Amino acid sequence: MQIWLRGSGNTLRLPVLPSEYSVTGKQNNTVVTVNGFGEVLLKGRRGLFEVSFSCFFPKKYNSSYCEYRGYPSPSSCVHMLNQMKEEGHVKLVITGVPVSLYAEIEEFTWGENDATGDICYSLTLREDRKPSIPVSVLTMEQTAQGSAESSNAGRSEPETKAPTTYTVKSGDCLSAIARKLTGSANWKALYEQNKGVIGSNPNLIYPGQVLVIPGG
Repeated sequence: MQIWLRGSGNTLRLPVLPSEYSVTGKQNNTVVTVNGFGEVLLKGRRGLFEVSFSCFFPKKYNSSYCEYRGYPSPSSCVHMLNQMKEEGHVKLVITGVPVSLYAEIEEFTWGENDATGDICYSLTLREDRKPSIPVSVLTMEQTAQGSAESSNAGRSEPETKAPTTYTVKSGDCLSAIARKLTGSANWKALYEQNKGVIGSNPNLIYPGQVLVIPGG
């Protein structure tokens, strides 16, 4: 397993893997009470993922716990992470699991607690998921607005059409989803639309991921 952080022009592979890490994801469900029936759970949209772990940046290489030689100094590692925190939109990759998402560094705590020169730290990242609207929806809305303005009829503007989404199920692949929802097995547009959710490998999608359908 490897853990990579990329952002603000820097690329950092953690020289020492944390003993553990946690990934938290919420579903934003709502519980309502129905008269004469009781409580009912209304399924909501998924929340943002949060990833956190603690470890240290070693001053000297030790083959028993260091992942590779030639890693940046502890102070350089701290500097890079502070830059990523300030400039934002960090790509987090954990191989082997896999985890691949864009995130913002919510909290970065670091310091020394012995005389070895090692720097201990704790890091919390929250998914940076940007909203996306299919081009076809924008085109339709702009055309409708242009017609209304030219006619000067005083009609209200049409409601903005919400993009169609699809929740990945077990056994799904991009080509099958594209064929089911668009009538074409061409999955490339679907992948480009959801690259921030899927990551760098279009063949790896997982149940529960919510994909935006182009032109939905």
